[in-house]
Amino acid sequence: MRKITLLFVLFFCILSVQVFAAERIPLRVAQFPLLVQSRMNPAQNVQDNLEKRIDRSLHVPLNSTLNAVFYIPEKECLAAFEEAEQEAVGKRKLKELMRPVAEKLQADLVVLPVLTGYEQYETMSWYRWGRHITHSYAAVEIMGYDKAKDEVFSKGATRQFHDEYSTQADVSLLAYEAMDEALQRAKIHERIWTWRER
Repeated sequence: MRKITLLFVLFFCILSVQVFAAERIPLRVAQFPLLVQSRMNPAQNVQDNLEKRIDRSLHVPLNSTLNAVFYIPEKECLAAFEEAEQEAVGKRKLKELMRPVAEKLQADLVVLPVLTGYEQYETMSWYRWGRHITHSYAAVEIMGYDKAKDEVFSKGATRQFHDEYSTQADVSLLAYEAMDEALQRAKIHERIWTWRER
């Protein structure tokens, strides 16, 4: 009898979630691929790892069942961006294109990650008896538009290292840290959950 009751409750919960999901209008999200504007171009695996961090911040568990978020195809996002860029007379800043892009895509949330700094090199320091000093720098900016708040946002983070080489000097690690902080400062994970309040 307990098994039957448990199965009934489980079935009822699944049915309720599906009915709830069917009634909900999904949040339309335009997630752009990482735009690299740095002096050095990171290796493909570094770019992939940076994009995975963005994917995680925009991830909604059980989205296929809940139907909470519709991720607009990348091809459509890029086409809308190109169109908005051509129409933007005198607007040269990426941030200024976020609202027009959202309007073209009918997006509730637009997220454009930009790697603005990525470099690592060595110099010789005569003040330290001819030792090699590693200089590493990484900077990330997250731009976008949040329709729920009618807000164009741009939040960034940087990391740098200037000392004798250590594992902390690796520019890819600095870029990962900067990406995590920028996503947190832009409140991307919080924005994606606003669908609950709609």
